[in-house]
Amino acid sequence: MFKFTLFFCLATTATFSQRISGTLYDAEAPISGAKIMNVSAKSMTSTDAIGNFEIQAKRNDTLLFSSLFHHTKQLVVIQSHLESPQVVELKKILNELDEVNVKGPITAQPMDEKEVTTRVNKQFKSDVERNPHLYRRPNANAGPINFLEIGRRLKKLLKRKTPKEEEPEGLIETTIEASDLVTLFKTDPFFNDTFLILDLNITKDYRHLFFAYCETKKMSSFLLQPDNKIYLIDHLLDYSQEFRVILAESQQR
Repeated sequence: MFKFTLFFCLATTATFSQRISGTLYDAEAPISGAKIMNVSAKSMTSTDAIGNFEIQAKRNDTLLFSSLFHHTKQLVVIQSHLESPQVVELKKILNELDEVNVKGPITAQPMDEKEVTTRVNKQFKSDVERNPHLYRRPNANAGPINFLEIGRRLKKLLKRKTPKEEEPEGLIETTIEASDLVTLFKTDPFFNDTFLILDLNITKDYRHLFFAYCETKKMSSFLLQPDNKIYLIDHLLDYSQEFRVILAESQQR
């Protein structure tokens, strides 16, 4: 009886201590920092600098492999996955560009200095009208003219327009509310629970609290436009880090 009990305990321990390991990559290179989640066991890990991973799993567990700018992949564990290291490939989202037909050689267009100067002067004048406080002469109690700020704004004017400036005329800019994010994460194929949990590291319990935190950041509603998805991702990644720090500090009190 003792031997049978010991054998049963050892067998049970072996069953629950099974692990699956391997390397995650795309068509070009290993993927570092990707998230691997065992949905069945509610555990998660990430790949190292060369794409290697290891996570506790057993047969019939469901694993989710997720990385920013890659398609999420689902894997149901079978016995062979547990017997040797696995090589898992994710498909890049950025590679799904429509085919572009190029006719003839591509040649660099000469820059029209007069046209560029006229355009920059016009943009500078417009910026002065929108932000006059940045270009006023100092009074007796004020400091010197902020030439660094003026230079920064001139440089910004020469760069690519912001998402707000690229929006078609007629759209009214508002700020993103928590309800907007709730709708987005219910309807958009990219902004979903997988992105929320694996990429933003926000559990479902704190979903609405995180959305409320994002509302306080007064993000432009133009970020909800499909063409501005990459800018919204960047904002959400930053705010999720801030939110987790605040959450951790509040839990320590």
